[in-house]
Amino acid sequence: MVKKVWNDCWVLIIIALVIIGIFSGQGLILGLSVMSLVVVLVAWLWNKVSLENVEYIRVIPQKRVFIGETVPFSIELHNKKPIPLPRIDTVDDIPSALNLNGPDIRPSSVLHAVSMMHSASVSAYQKTVWEYSVQAKRRGFHRLGSVKISSGDIFGLFDSKKTISTRDYILVYPQILKLPALGMPESRPLGEKITNLNIYQDVSWNRGIRTYERGDPLNTVDWKYTAKKSELMVKTFESTSKSDVILAVSVETSSKVWEGYSAVNLERVVAASASIASYCSEEGFNLGFFSNGTPVLSDLPMRIPASQSEDQLKLILETLATIGPISSGPMSENLNKWYKNFPFGSTAVVVTSFITDQLLDSLRNISKFGCRVVLINVADEPSYSTVDNILIYELGTHFSRMESKGEFVPI
Repeated sequence: MVKKVWNDCWVLIIIALVIIGIFSGQGLILGLSVMSLVVVLVAWLWNKVSLENVEYIRVIPQKRVFIGETVPFSIELHNKKPIPLPRIDTVDDIPSALNLNGPDIRPSSVLHAVSMMHSASVSAYQKTVWEYSVQAKRRGFHRLGSVKISSGDIFGLFDSKKTISTRDYILVYPQILKLPALGMPESRPLGEKITNLNIYQDVSWNRGIRTYERGDPLNTVDWKYTAKKSELMVKTFESTSKSDVILAVSVETSSKVWEGYSAVNLERVVAASASIASYCSEEGFNLGFFSNGTPVLSDLPMRIPASQSEDQLKLILETLATIGPISSGPMSENLNKWYKNFPFGSTAVVVTSFITDQLLDSLRNISKFGCRVVLINVADEPSYSTVDNILIYELGTHFSRMESKGEFVPI
């Protein structure tokens, strides 16, 4: 503001000198004042166009990362005009949870952020690049804020400033752990039953060749072996009876909203849920999702039908990455309202850190409905609950051990 007032005063003084030079007939004063006026005019015009056709681009090759993963991150500044920029300054605030590494990083006035501060001279049609890397250390949807850019004329008389709004972001998935590390058995941790019933044949798993029997589909005939054996031979396939798994995630960590919430227990719930979802996807289960949480992004659903789609795990991990501590109501009420939509015979895996009698009653109802129920408690305090036909895992001590070793960092 002071500089602007001072520049305005100089312009008025120069104009006054021009007028004095004209009426006094003093050529030296007139010449110097006209030259000064030309300089001021050039500087003013240069300043007006200094930030025109200037692009500030964050190059983020990977916008979805896992906790602890390091990815490259760069800044490109383009001057797309024939007029050079003798100086240009930028201030870019980046969330500190992304653990930015690179040059010119300063503390930021914005809470939980650091600033990338650059000063450069950019020629006409020149591109300047700064290289960084980020190592995500906290799950969530991290939106990158606006960028402040300032520049001016070659004489330093005027300044121009503008703010560029962006929609850049980096989504950090929750940590995925091996189920044995959580205290769950490596073999059939969800209590899957082994059956000899041939529910259907998975044509992607060829088991062998046998002689044709009446009733075998003609599309299973192996014509190559038929020609060799001079009799009809058919392919056989592995049988599969993979069932649906509904992952029910409870974000409740206390009985009352005004009591606050446990950030540690919430992160445990999210990490355990992500680990189970990854296991189910690897094993080829039809995986569904259900939660009483609220996501940061309104377009991510809290109820996802069971599916084997390639994008199913990605969608569930995105939802878990952005899920918050505020619940849409007690998990027991949500389950009572929606469990009849679960596929019959499916396995309901309920992950929570807060077990109530109402929740146990809801699980009994789900079991009576015809679903297998697995209850996973991640709190340090064991539930001491025994419910018929419900498999219960206590993971609190395993999480505590991993936290003490630095294998799992909840916050």
